[in-house]
Amino acid sequence: MPETPLDDTLQRLLAYPPEASGESERFVVGVMKRVQRERRRRRIVLATCGSVGALFGLAGASLLAGPVENLFTDVLTPERLMQAALLVAAAAAFHTWLMGDDLPLRG
Repeated sequence: MPETPLDDTLQRLLAYPPEASGESERFVVGVMKRVQRERRRRRIVLATCGSVGALFGLAGASLLAGPVENLFTDVLTPERLMQAALLVAAAAAFHTWLMGDDLPLRG
C-alpha cells in the first residue's frame, strides 16, 4: 500500500521531536535527584528521632532500674510469685467452668 501525504503527516505528528528527548532526560535526572535528596533527608530525620528516642529509653530504664530491682527482690518474693500464679490459674479455671466455654489462650 503506497504511503499518502496524510500518512507522512500522521507519522510526523506522532513522532517524538529530537530536541524533546534531551529535555525529558534532564527532567528525569532532576526528578531522580530530588527523590534521592528527599530519601536522604528522610533517613536523617528518622535516624535523629530514633537516636533521641533511644536516649530517652536508656534514661528511663536507668531511672527505673532501682525500683524494678526492689520490686522483684523485696516485694515479690518467690512465695508471693507462686501464690499469684496459682491465683491466676484458679481464676482462669473458674472462669472456664462458669462460662462453659473454651478459654482462649492467644497472644
